[in-house]
Amino acid sequence: MAQKPVKETTGERVLRVATELFAEKGYEATGVEELSKSTGLGRGALYYHIKNKQQLLLNIALRLLENANREARRILASGGTAEERLHRMAEHLLTDLSTNRSAWITSMRDWQALDEPYRTHVGHLRNEYEQYWQALFDEGAEAGLFHPVHPMQRRAIVGMFTTSYRWIEPSGSLSPKQISELYVSLFLDGLRKRPSEQA
Repeated sequence: MAQKPVKETTGERVLRVATELFAEKGYEATGVEELSKSTGLGRGALYYHIKNKQQLLLNIALRLLENANREARRILASGGTAEERLHRMAEHLLTDLSTNRSAWITSMRDWQALDEPYRTHVGHLRNEYEQYWQALFDEGAEAGLFHPVHPMQRRAIVGMFTTSYRWIEPSGSLSPKQISELYVSLFLDGLRKRPSEQA
């Protein structure tokens, strides 16, 4: 027997609609009046569920990054080689980018519109996520499988994935898993030590 879909709360609906509007129009270009109209709530009812527009942008970014960091920690602890776990990290990230594209568009494009200290907090979460990738690169290097990865190289590799929010589509000709495999093979070919280089 099929399960009934879980009905979203009013707060969840507000966040979903805000995410879609911010992705389509931009955070700065989306006004409270438009949010009120699109959610079907009067301004008073809307402000019952949100403190202000900043809170919506912050919640969008936090939901994505906290989930990404939680999954990254799970993958790091999941066992297998560094290379196997890099494949899992890549697949999870591109699947999430595809599934939650509107949220990624808003978070990646508009997060610096946040006031302090929220902007710094989001920046720390972004850096934390990159450090989980760095941990796998370092593990592979310590095992003699990869060349050491400089932080600037790590930033370029992770950025190759995260900027996919600009074009990735769930209905594209390649699945997120297929795209992640192409990306991982691209950077691993450069990182992997040749037999003659391995101790």
